[in-house]
Amino acid sequence: MRTADFLAAFLSQFLACIVIAASDSLSPNQCSDIGFASNNLMCSSCNDLKQFKLGELEGSCRQCCTHDDADQDEGEGKTKYHRAVLQVCDRPARFPSFSVQYVRGADPILNLFNDRDEQVESMGIEKWDTDTLTAFLEENLSH
Repeated sequence: MRTADFLAAFLSQFLACIVIAASDSLSPNQCSDIGFASNNLMCSSCNDLKQFKLGELEGSCRQCCTHDDADQDEGEGKTKYHRAVLQVCDRPARFPSFSVQYVRGADPILNLFNDRDEQVESMGIEKWDTDTLTAFLEENLSH
């Protein structure tokens, strides 16, 4: 590459960075070009960058993110609840060898164990409904 071509390309990229840095928000294509998926990036996630020593990316992140409740200041009318209850169906009573394990951020997975308590299979069940799970347990779980 000739020096003139290199300088032209460099200046073009440099000016594009200045335009991007000066704007409040970026287009989805611009965000994609700098490594952010704006269609599913919540602004509250930008707050987490500092803990991974990536604080210098926060400005760009905020230009690509979608505002969410967790990102709002408490003074902006955000509702605070006194208590929360998560309801799940009571399958352990019906199937004594079935238990529920809560893992933060995990997709629903059914881990299956043999009689020596060794995991032998793992199944993604995110699309199963209660009836499908019940039928599977009735058919495949020893009582």
